[in-house]
Amino acid sequence: MSKTNKSRRPARLLALGAVLLLLLWLGLKGWRIAQAAQSLLARQAEAETLLAGGLTTLDPDAAEELVLSLRRDTMTLKTETAVFMPIAPYLGWLPQVGPMAVNAPHYMEMADSGTATAVYALRGFKPALELLGNNEITADLIPALTPIIADARPELAAMSRELDKLAAARGQIENLEDQPAQLQTLIQQMDDWLPLAQTGLKLAPYAPQMLGSDGPRRYLIIAQNEDELRATGGFISGAGLVTVENGRIANLDFQDANQIDNWLEKPYDFPPQPLYDHMGLELFLFRDANFWPDFPTSAEKAMELYQYGQDSPPLDGVIAVDQRFLQLLVEAVGPINISDADLVINSDNVIESLQAAWGIQDGEEVRDWLFDRKAFIGLFAAAIQTQIEANAGQIDPVLLIENMLQAIEAKHLQIYMRDPALAMVLAELGWDGRLPHAPQHDFLMVVESNMGYNKANLITKQEIAYQVQMQADGTAVASLNVNYQHPGQANGEPCAQGATYNIETAVSYQNLVNKCYWNYLRVYAPPNSQLINSSRHIIPGETLYSGQDWDSPAQTVNDLAGLTTFANFMMVPPGERLNANYVYQLPASVIQSANGNNQYQLTLFKQAGTRPSPVSIAVILPEQAILDGATPPPTRIESNTLYFQFSLESNSVIMVDYHNR
Repeated sequence: MSKTNKSRRPARLLALGAVLLLLLWLGLKGWRIAQAAQSLLARQAEAETLLAGGLTTLDPDAAEELVLSLRRDTMTLKTETAVFMPIAPYLGWLPQVGPMAVNAPHYMEMADSGTATAVYALRGFKPALELLGNNEITADLIPALTPIIADARPELAAMSRELDKLAAARGQIENLEDQPAQLQTLIQQMDDWLPLAQTGLKLAPYAPQMLGSDGPRRYLIIAQNEDELRATGGFISGAGLVTVENGRIANLDFQDANQIDNWLEKPYDFPPQPLYDHMGLELFLFRDANFWPDFPTSAEKAMELYQYGQDSPPLDGVIAVDQRFLQLLVEAVGPINISDADLVINSDNVIESLQAAWGIQDGEEVRDWLFDRKAFIGLFAAAIQTQIEANAGQIDPVLLIENMLQAIEAKHLQIYMRDPALAMVLAELGWDGRLPHAPQHDFLMVVESNMGYNKANLITKQEIAYQVQMQADGTAVASLNVNYQHPGQANGEPCAQGATYNIETAVSYQNLVNKCYWNYLRVYAPPNSQLINSSRHIIPGETLYSGQDWDSPAQTVNDLAGLTTFANFMMVPPGERLNANYVYQLPASVIQSANGNNQYQLTLFKQAGTRPSPVSIAVILPEQAILDGATPPPTRIESNTLYFQFSLESNSVIMVDYHNR
């Protein structure tokens, strides 16, 4: 054997040994990875079984053992796969598993952050799980949970950080339909609960304070009737003062909004001019405090008038609700038994029951009805309090949270707090009904105020059509059409505005529905918008409380700082339609330009209390423009015009990116 062959033999043996060691290492790695992955997959079924009965039946010790096991398996998987992660994004060519391999680093980050969140949650809230599983805890449940939440602030902060990491990793995964079916299901489930969890974690640190852990808190509850629409949701029909301390409702007092003021003994300010011009009001009373669609502005006025009329100490905040909110609440907390009225209210009959209680009862005189027609609200509020306190452990917390978030999203529930830190959080979450101040993009909010002393909004329908024409010089012109249809039956009854007339004919709630609709309509646009022209609306004086004819186009009014307001007054009789239109020049700021790229953004705000209504948006780009993208995708595109059609159920944002040739 030659010397060369002899010298090559050890090298080959070393190379073979290295290959064998590598294969052994890879085999060991693969085995560990497979074991950890298999353990994680097996834990999924265990977790689903454990959670099947909800939080109230969850075994805290079993949950802790499961979470810690998941965390151990995840950390093992992360350690064993770390060496492969840098090359994973380049493995998309692999058959079948390529799309999953490309996203492997993101999946690993999601698993890491998700299990870390669960560990922090168990560390902070295991005592809460023990309480929820104690069937003997009823009225004392919320007071008992309050200090647990307060003590868990460090864990809440850690959970929030981990969920932010999870959300960031999830945002990197595209083309979900290319992923394995099991992963698709898990991610879709996560997409449902992740925003809810992130929202809860932002507010949870402040919950003990809101519940009076450091002293009593006094909140004003205003019940708004969306069938008689006003700027923040509806006519204020009732007002409640709730005092909470150490997680317990110490006092709840609800009364007719008309009984809040003390105008016989105290002087009151003159109301906003439209309330005088169109309704004949000479005093600014509590029931009309929600004149401005910016809820914090109206809430401050409501607290001021409540404190003034009731000689009340300062209040800590305002919670505004409407009929739809009550429906969602009852759905979550279960049927409400009102023994004084021999009535059981559920989510199907709650609105009907409120309307039936409003009307004149058999044998009741009109004089007595005027003072008693809203007493049912107080009975209803007390019954809800009893239901929550007596059955807190049986209420599904997930359903309750989902319904409350749905109510907030659609503005059937609005919350304003005077505490600056809490107010900032509520504003960030969009819970306080705050309008933007001086937005640097296009903005539109159509706000109705029923000034007819009736409930015509229950049936009146609204449609919004908005068109923006982009000019070659970078400016834009807006055209807005607001169409109203009153589907009531024209019965030959003359239109006659005024409280006295309606009271005399108000045998039932429904009698105030098929009435003429007197609407003070405001359109909120970006600051420095300039009205070019508008429709002119005429109302005969004999139909108005004032007796004065109304004949005017829209006017630019000084209403809210940071926004331009166009306002007009109009009437829609039963069986008729009416179209209000506005053409106005938008400020140059609505089109943001940088390096030859342009972006147009429209934020469309929903008025609180309104039902979902159809909206059509047309964005006309300059002739030489090339579309780069739009969010959400347009319903259709014709030439250089993008059309968007949807139902306005909550605030919506449209973004269009384009550049010029």
